[in-house]
Amino acid sequence: MNRHSMHPGSARAQSGFTLLELLVVIAIIGILSGVMGFSLMGMLRRTEVRNAAAEVMADLRLARVNAQKTGLPSPVTIINGTGSYTAQIRPGALQTRTLDSGVTLQAVSSATALKVIYRAPFGTVDTIGLVWEVRSRATQVPPLYIKVVGITGKVILSDSRD
Repeated sequence: MNRHSMHPGSARAQSGFTLLELLVVIAIIGILSGVMGFSLMGMLRRTEVRNAAAEVMADLRLARVNAQKTGLPSPVTIINGTGSYTAQIRPGALQTRTLDSGVTLQAVSSATALKVIYRAPFGTVDTIGLVWEVRSRATQVPPLYIKVVGITGKVILSDSRD
């Protein structure tokens, strides 16, 4: 046996980590976890807004198809500043829908933009330039805009109000 192997100041006796080294590693892991968590929450909120906009757009398109198929007017009305709207999902039956996760709908273009009515036989609309804002409850998430374009009633999603 080597006489230096038993000595407390030798290289073999100090082969572990010091408390300071462990604390630095734990602090780095904590900082990285915080940054990743914050980034993940932002992505989750953006996904919630995109999914809510897709849901409203699908119902607008379905209302247009209902007007074309049934020959009857098919309305979609938002409850301004909330996450609720009514749509004619099935012919002759209005249904109230509520968006998940605190996502809200707001009419942007004017007070008359709370309602769009698709008219038979072509699924056209009377309101031109209808824009609805889809916004998350988290203020750092940018809103999306649902637009009903022209009299054709075509529905598009945009990142800008214009």
